[in-house]
Amino acid sequence: MFYATGIKSHTALTHRSALVALLLVAPIPSLGVWAAAFAAPGALGSVVWLLAKLGLLLGPVLIWRFAQQQPLRWPEVGRAGLLAGITGGTLLGLIIVLAYWLLARDSLDFSELQRFVTQAGIDSPGKYLGLALYLTLVNSLIEEYVFRWFIFVQLRRLMVTGLALLASALVFTVHHSLVLSVYVPWHFNLLASAGVFSAGLIWSYLCQRYGSIWPAYLCHIGADIGVFMIGYDALF
Repeated sequence: MFYATGIKSHTALTHRSALVALLLVAPIPSLGVWAAAFAAPGALGSVVWLLAKLGLLLGPVLIWRFAQQQPLRWPEVGRAGLLAGITGGTLLGLIIVLAYWLLARDSLDFSELQRFVTQAGIDSPGKYLGLALYLTLVNSLIEEYVFRWFIFVQLRRLMVTGLALLASALVFTVHHSLVLSVYVPWHFNLLASAGVFSAGLIWSYLCQRYGSIWPAYLCHIGADIGVFMIGYDALF
């Protein structure tokens, strides 16, 4: 289920079904953020955001199984894949923290981020840690399931693997750039988006290389740890 290789010819995805699947799923996370942060902040926007999350959870697997008639599998990942994910995550986390500390810490204004988390009730280190744990362990898994499994597989039906890697990283970056635009200045958003694109490219490659989302998920965890260390420093 969390990655698919060797699609049989009699159930092969068509270009049309892959394109329709992309158009249905790829905009969902950004639409949820847009509604909650820009179009209808408040109760309505929160409802739309929750519906978008539900759509991200159910949409890919329903399309894959019933519309595209593909089997659901839970592929194993070997020691090499797990080691690659852990090593990559450790390196990414270190790079993120060092880049912030050496290049950006003294020049960034986090007042908008501080205002948002205060309004959201995240006003203590304990609450921040709870949010960080959810985003690091749960939300990152959802993102790997959506962006690295479903979206990347659809893109591979439309283009060669190298272009699919770049396109999946671009879709991933557009969503996160929109999220970041709510909280940080544009110049930091630009820098962070470059990092997001690079990370998305690495994670898509790991999925392609090892035939599973689990190495990318482990690598994603390491990167998120670095991001939330920066957030803790900026807020508390």
